[in-house]
Amino acid sequence: MVLLGAHLPTRGNLASALELGARLGCQVVQLFVKSPVQWTAPPLTEAAVSAFWDARSRTKPQLLVAHAAYLINLASPKCEVLQLSRQALLEEARRCQRLGIAFLVVHAGAHLGSGERLGLQRLRDSLHWLLDHLDNASSPVTLLLENTAGQGSCLGARLEQLATAISDLPCELVGICLDTCHLFAAGYELRTAEGVAALAKEIAETVGWQRIRLLHANDSLRPFGSRVDRHWHIGEGHIGMDGFRALLRHPHFSSLPIVLETPQAERRHAENLQRLQSLITTPQS
Repeated sequence: MVLLGAHLPTRGNLASALELGARLGCQVVQLFVKSPVQWTAPPLTEAAVSAFWDARSRTKPQLLVAHAAYLINLASPKCEVLQLSRQALLEEARRCQRLGIAFLVVHAGAHLGSGERLGLQRLRDSLHWLLDHLDNASSPVTLLLENTAGQGSCLGARLEQLATAISDLPCELVGICLDTCHLFAAGYELRTAEGVAALAKEIAETVGWQRIRLLHANDSLRPFGSRVDRHWHIGEGHIGMDGFRALLRHPHFSSLPIVLETPQAERRHAENLQRLQSLITTPQS
């Protein structure tokens, strides 16, 4: 069975995302464990942690995922920003441990004009720094590096860059989250079965399928190769229903947990989830 879910709002109450996920029928819930636009946040209270675990017991999601703050740039050439980014990601990982969240997704970062080679080295160093400072023995959290659309100096638009960043890190602690909108905008063809098969082959030859742990399912508002990250509703963007059908009928992609990150969460998520579910359950002709 494919695990299907969505990124859901918390509005200052982490447990509310689980409640909404249950109402939408999500097996997977992705959420922010703190504000995505601030470096720091007040410590989690025992009451908030207890309420989250109580909601988890009631709603029974099969997988929980956190998405790290947007401010984090693990490849920044600015020393202060780099240290803030590492410390912020460490704090989010520790929050995930208290909440029992298995995966923490983080963007690959941007080199900001310092060059790809140096940016990737800083990203590698940051990932090593995090693992050196995080006690993962009793409550492990797997960090998932997310591919990007390739806007500006953002790293991670090409699979080779992701492979370079994580090649010497343990698979059980560092993996990859693939975003369909980002792949398409970066120039990976997803609209045909042939394109999806070519992507699957490239994944096997670069990062390896053992690293791919999560799929963000988002259509693209902007055209193929635009390098612009604009998520859109399933089947209504440039990837289209045929593209998602090809993805979800490929044995590798169809085995991944899937998370929606489309706009207008509470109004449109049920519809988008139903569209994905129909592609999963409809027999091949």
